[in-house]
Amino acid sequence: MITTRRYFGQVDRRSRFTTVSMGWRTASDGVPRLRDAVTRAGEQGGPAKQPVAVTWTPGDGAVVMTATLPEGAARSWIENVVNTEQLGIFGDPVLAVVGTASVLEDLEGRLSERKKEVSPSPQQAFRSTMKQTTAQGFEQTFIIGQDPAANVGFAATFLAICLIAGGPGTLLPDAIQKSGYQAILQAGRGLQGSTATVTWQVIASRPNGSAVLETALSTVAGFSVAEHLEAVEQAREFARTNLNRAWQSPLELARSLAHYEVMGWGGELVRSPDTAVDHVAPAALEQAVEGLVRPIKEILGRS
Repeated sequence: MITTRRYFGQVDRRSRFTTVSMGWRTASDGVPRLRDAVTRAGEQGGPAKQPVAVTWTPGDGAVVMTATLPEGAARSWIENVVNTEQLGIFGDPVLAVVGTASVLEDLEGRLSERKKEVSPSPQQAFRSTMKQTTAQGFEQTFIIGQDPAANVGFAATFLAICLIAGGPGTLLPDAIQKSGYQAILQAGRGLQGSTATVTWQVIASRPNGSAVLETALSTVAGFSVAEHLEAVEQAREFARTNLNRAWQSPLELARSLAHYEVMGWGGELVRSPDTAVDHVAPAALEQAVEGLVRPIKEILGRS
């Protein structure tokens, strides 16, 4: 039996090989041990059932391994890797398999998604933190808080990032530029332990860092989709384009499915990008915008 945290199977006939991606949440110092365990486990199948290529993609708090395998080797290789005792400390991986229908059918009866265990007590919310450094008249500020995707939706959160921080005509960078401050404002997503997080980074001349953050909050205060229809449509197109890049090749598709899921961003976004983005309701998008800037509000004492 192959036990996974989450499984994605996608039929794709573009290659005669099967692409397998596995994602684990682990700090960077755990990656060498993980790679060694995967290599040793995979070798159990013998020379005829080895990957023709293996790549490792580290992330912020996670790592994704992607292997390209002959069709006849996929199931046994996956079983050997997932079931090896040496990988027990890393927990069940997220698993994504891209290949022919026959390969996926062969796997289907051997797969089991592990149900989430109920915590004995409610998990505490992630506490927002701030770090600040100063050099040569500039200050760099990092604010890290809980990613809102688990509460407001994966697609809504992705679209909100594209709208306020990541795409063309984004609201916050435009507002900072118009404010006259010489500053850079960026948003990123990662993991702190098992918690998906959003990180806001501000680089500004002293002592304007706090003023830039205040400008960001005032720009999206009481955000309404109805008042920013053009910007929202631009963000939707940008979000679709970004997510559809995963479909350029079977390798990138498998890797993206595993990566988005293990990071807590929602692998289903990659599976059906257009549908997911187009179906984000205005209320959900407004909640996601509020959730993304909540760490800034908490640090500045506005919530």
